[in-house]
Amino acid sequence: MDRDILEQLYVRNYNSALLYTLSLCHSRETAEDIVSEAFVKAYLSLSDEHTSFQYWLLRVCKNLWIDLLRRRKRISDDPHALHHIADGTTPEKNLLREEGNAILYECIQRLPDSDQELLVLHYFSNLQLKEIARMLGATPGSIKTRMFRARKNLKQIIEESGYDI
Repeated sequence: MDRDILEQLYVRNYNSALLYTLSLCHSRETAEDIVSEAFVKAYLSLSDEHTSFQYWLLRVCKNLWIDLLRRRKRISDDPHALHHIADGTTPEKNLLREEGNAILYECIQRLPDSDQELLVLHYFSNLQLKEIARMLGATPGSIKTRMFRARKNLKQIIEESGYDI
């Protein structure tokens, strides 16, 4: 891949990839490492005419996160290694607070991981439902249904928190 093209793709996609990866791993340091590794993979393996770079990048980030969980699981032999529990002061909250979305993201964090993933991919990474379906190996109809339920759950959490919608 041409270095100038990669630089443009980096500038355009780094923040959304970081935010998505933060939503998976809840650690800024880990997320930065994963996103950096994903861009190295892009440099080494993609051609200049690659389409859907953002989709590809987010997919690589998720796969790298899963690989990391598997390595950690083997090392720790902990049956709960796949369920990372974040403390109340996660880097995601600090990043989004700076961007004015802290309340929304805080409410999203109360949702189940699968709902969080859908909402972050759609609203923060700007992926279409059919792209999310392809990325998650599901049908567009099932993603649409899951998205409807995730939004409904998010609305309920926002209302219970005392915020106006």
